[in-house]
Amino acid sequence: MQNAKMKKRITRLAMAAAWIAVIAIAYATLTHVGFVYAIYFKLSPYLMRPEMQTYAHFEHVIAFALLGALFGVAYPRRPILVCCIVFGAAAFLEIAQTLTPDRHGTLIDALEKMAGGAAGILFARIAQRPWSAKDRAS
Repeated sequence: MQNAKMKKRITRLAMAAAWIAVIAIAYATLTHVGFVYAIYFKLSPYLMRPEMQTYAHFEHVIAFALLGALFGVAYPRRPILVCCIVFGAAAFLEIAQTLTPDRHGTLIDALEKMAGGAAGILFARIAQRPWSAKDRAS
C-alpha cells in the first residue's frame, strides 16, 4: 500500500516536471537569442571542455533526453503518447523558430532533439523495468 502511494507521488511529480520542462524548453527556443547565449556563456566553463568543442549542439540532445525521460516516467503506460509529445515538440519548436526574426530552425537541430528525446524515453523505459517486474510479481 505504501509503495503504491509513493509511486503515485513520483508519477505526479514527474508529470509536473515534464510539462514545466516543455514550457522552459519552448521559452528558451523561441525567446530572443541573447537569452540563450547568456545561459551558454555562464554554463560553458562547466560543460564545454576543449575536447568537447566539436559537439556544438549537445544542449539539444541533453534537453530533449531529459524531456523524454521525464515524460517516460510520467506516463509509463502510454509510450505512443510520450513519443508523440516529445517528437512533436521537437518538430513544432523547430518550425516555430522559423517564424522568429532572430532564430532559425533546421532539420539537423530537429533530428538532434528527436534523437535526444528517443534516448531519454528509452532510458526511462529501461530504468522502470525492475519496478514493473516487482509490481507484476506481487
